[in-house]
This record gives sequence, C-alpha cells and structure tokens, in this order.
Amino acid sequence: MEKYLPVMSGDYRKKHYAKGVFNSIRKKTAKISFGIYIFFGIVFLGGAYGIYWARGRIEEYRLTGQEDLISTGYVIMGVFAFFTIIALACIIITIIRHTRGANKWKITCAKNNGYTVSDMDEFERQTMDMECRVVKLLGTAEALANGQSDGILTKDYIYLADAHHSILKLSDLSAACIVKQTLSVGDIHKKYDYLTVMLMSRNGSRAIAECSKESGAALITFLKERYPAIYTAEGNVITDEDFNRLR
Repeated sequence: MEKYLPVMSGDYRKKHYAKGVFNSIRKKTAKISFGIYIFFGIVFLGGAYGIYWARGRIEEYRLTGQEDLISTGYVIMGVFAFFTIIALACIIITIIRHTRGANKWKITCAKNNGYTVSDMDEFERQTMDMECRVVKLLGTAEALANGQSDGILTKDYIYLADAHHSILKLSDLSAACIVKQTLSVGDIHKKYDYLTVMLMSRNGSRAIAECSKESGAALITFLKERYPAIYTAEGNVITDEDFNRLR
C-alpha cells in the first residue's frame, strides 16, 4: 500500500502545496491555459484572415460578374466566421479560468461537488495533517506523459486531481471501482484499452483517474476497509457501462 498511498512527507507538502491545494489548482490550470491560448489564438487568426480573404473573393466575383459564385463565397466566409467565434469564446473562457484566484477555485469546487466552502477549508486543512496520503496511481514517467498529477487522501476526503477537480467526502462514497476504458486511435480506429479508478458519491458527484490494476486495487482496498458499504464489484474490473448503471 505504501507504494501507491504513501504518507505525505513534509518536503512533498512544501513542494506541491506550500500555499494550499487550491492555489496549486490555480497554478496548474494557468499552465494549461497558455497552451490553449496558443492553439485557439492560431485558430482565431486563421479564421479572421479567412473572413478577410472570403470577402475579397466575394467582391471579386461581384466585379467580374460571377454572380453564381457569390453565395459560395458567403458560405466559405460563414465557415471561417464560425471557427473564429468558437476560438474567441474558448479564449474568453480560458481567460476567466486563468484569472480565477485560489478562493474562487475553492468556491467552484465546493459548488461542483455539492459541498460548502467550509468543507473545502476542512479538506485543505487536513492536507497538513500527518495522516494525509498521496495517491500515486501511475508511475512517474507515465503520469508525466498523461499529464496526470498525484491525488490526495486525507482523513475524510479524497481528491484524484482529475480534470473536474472533484473533491469527495469519503463518508459519501457509494462506489469505487476499477473501470476499463476504450479509446479509438487514428483513422483506422485502433482500439486502446486502459484502466481508471472511478469514484461515485451519493450526491451524484464523480471522480476519475487513470491507474494500473495494482494501484487501483490498493486504493479500493483501502477505501473498502474504512467504509465497508462502498460498492467495489469485489475488486473486479468492470466496464464503463456497468459503472454508469450504478446511478
């Protein structure tokens, strides 16, 4: 168990959570934001240029008497306008997320997971306790390649550092299972299977993170020992469809 759920050391806590968990979430999302700015910035500039180019073609068709092509020019301009608007919207949303402070992240996480800000304060306080553990579901290299961070397991809460920043109370967990996911890759739709730990709370909130069979089993065994009522499919690997039916 210590391999996958080691007690959080003071050095680890200082390195990752010196200013608190929610400040760490803010910094992580800010780093992701720069990549989004670059990608959608390119899409926005390309779309804007496309609109300019299409308007020029429409005017050219009008001056040369090619009236039948004008409607085609407007369709092309509409396509470029669509991608430009989508890119602009994504940039604006990212700016809002980027400028969100640690306290706003705390409020957002509380709302999204059905808890109060006081609950989030207590979770953050418990990360400073000696019994707080790190949740290591993937090896260092694999986690880095997948962009997956370690999770946190405190006395009363669990955080898998998933994309939705789901922070769940252990006492609210109704299910914790190893779930097989299937991803289609490339034009030939080659299937790629991988495993995840999926947690479900009684209030409907979920958390998900990629894992190995061994690390997933270690986490689920730990949770089952503390809360025997949690459904675990007896530790067996189940499908995503099976897990969804638990709702």
